[in-house]
Amino acid sequence: MTELDVRRLPPSERHDRIHEAFAELDPGETLTVVNDHEPTPLYHEMAAETPAFDADGYAVEREEASRFVAEFPKVDPESGAEKVRLADLDGEPHAAAFPGREPKTVRLSLDAEQSVPEHTHPDRTVLFHALTGAFDVRLDGEEHAVEAGEIVRFDGETAVEPTATEDGTALVVLAPNPDE
Repeated sequence: MTELDVRRLPPSERHDRIHEAFAELDPGETLTVVNDHEPTPLYHEMAAETPAFDADGYAVEREEASRFVAEFPKVDPESGAEKVRLADLDGEPHAAAFPGREPKTVRLSLDAEQSVPEHTHPDRTVLFHALTGAFDVRLDGEEHAVEAGEIVRFDGETAVEPTATEDGTALVVLAPNPDE
C-alpha cells in the first residue's frame, strides 16, 4: 500500500501529484491519500477520468478535524464481454458501469434539484444520455435541457454542470480523444 500525505503541498499541486502516484501503482494496489479535507472533487475527477480507478472500492475516513484518509484502489483493465444492469451498480451519484475499461462509462443518478459541481474532462469527448427524468446540463454557462431519451455530446474541455430538474438517471460516456 502506498500512502501520500498531501496536506503540506500547495492545493494547485495536489491533484497532479496524486494522479502521478496512482499511475505508478500496479493493478490490485491502493493509493492511500491523507488530506486536510474530504477529497470529494478528486473522487469525482478520478471516477470520471481514470479507467483504472475502482470507484466502488473507494473509501474515506475522517480521523480528526484536518486529517481525512481516502483509499483509491487500482484495478486491472478487463477484456471480454460483460453484462450489467445499471440499476444494480453501486455508487451514488456516480457508478462506473465497467471499472477499468475504456471508454469510461458512468451511471449518474440525481434527485430533483441535485447537481454535480462544474468540472471538465480534459482529453475526452463526452456523451450525456438522459435515461430517465430531466436535466439542465450547463455547458460553459449555457443551459441545455435534456430529457429522457435525449443525448448531448460535447468536448471534455467544456465546463459542465448537470442539474436534475426532476429525479433522473443518465449514462455518461467519456471517450478518449484520438491522438491528433
